[in-house]
Amino acid sequence: MQKPNISYLNECTTFRFIKEGFSDDEKWCVDQTFLLRLSPHGDVDKLKKQAEIVNEVHALDKHIPYVHDVGMVDDRAYMILDYVSGENGEVALPLKSEKEQYDIGSQVGKTLKRLHSVQAPAEHPKWEDTWRNRVESQAPRFTEIVNVNVHYECILPFIQDNLHLLKNRPSCVQHYDFHPGNILVEDNQFTGLIDMQKITYADPINEFYKMEYFNVPISRAYSKGVLDGYHDHQPIPPSFWELHRLYAAIHIVSAEVWGHEVDLNQREKFQRYTRFTLDQFENFKLLVPKWYTK
Repeated sequence: MQKPNISYLNECTTFRFIKEGFSDDEKWCVDQTFLLRLSPHGDVDKLKKQAEIVNEVHALDKHIPYVHDVGMVDDRAYMILDYVSGENGEVALPLKSEKEQYDIGSQVGKTLKRLHSVQAPAEHPKWEDTWRNRVESQAPRFTEIVNVNVHYECILPFIQDNLHLLKNRPSCVQHYDFHPGNILVEDNQFTGLIDMQKITYADPINEFYKMEYFNVPISRAYSKGVLDGYHDHQPIPPSFWELHRLYAAIHIVSAEVWGHEVDLNQREKFQRYTRFTLDQFENFKLLVPKWYTK
C-alpha cells in the first residue's frame, strides 16, 4: 500500500496503514498524531461540511477529534484529523469489570450530551417529515419480510400508532453511527468518539436507535452507563423511553430491509438482533427494555 502524497503531511515521517473498521475509507496513522482518511468518492464539498460540524463540537468536547485539513489527492477526497489512541470498545469493553464498563459508558454519555447541544440550522428539513417519508418508503418492503416472519407482525402497527411522537421534535448534531466499535478506550478511560463521517442533524434521542442491536449485546453495563451519564444520573423520563422504543422499532424495519435487499451476509445476524429487541420490549408492550431494568 503506497502512502499518499499530501502537502499537509510533507514533514511527517511515519505512515502506518490501518486495516481495522468496516468503512470503505482507506485509513493511515501518521506520526501517531494524525489520522488520514481517504474516501473512494471525490465529494470534497461533503467532507468540508462534515469538518465544519466536527470542529464545532470538538470545541465543546475534546473526545471529538479535530479536523486539520480536507482536500483532494489522486481523485479521492481526504480528511486529516487528530489521531486518538485507544482500543476499539467492541474489543475492550468485554475485558473490563461491570463497574469499569458502566463508568466508561457514563463518560461516553456525557460526550453525547455535549454533541447534542449544537442545534441544526433553521433551514434544516423538519425531522418529522424526513422520518415519516422513510417509514412510508420502507413499510411495503418490510411487509414482504413479515409475510415469512410472523413474529414481526407487531412492528409496523406499533410504529404507525406512535409516529405522532415525532411531531415538533428538535434536530441537533448527531454522530449517527453510535456503537462500541466507534469509541476508543485506554486505561479504563474513554478517549475518543471516532468515525464521524456520518455526522448529521437529527433528533437527539434517535442517537440511541442501535442500542439493542449493537451496544447491549456487547455490554449491558456500558449501555446503561451511557444512558445514565447522558441524563446526568437523574431518573430517565418516560418521554425518552417512548421515543427510544419507537426508534428501536423503526431501526428493525431499516435493518431487516437492508439485510434482505443489500447485505445478505448480515441477514441472519440482524434477525438475531431483531428477536433480541422484540424480547427486550416484549413486542413493544414494555416501555423500558429489560436490559436497563435488570
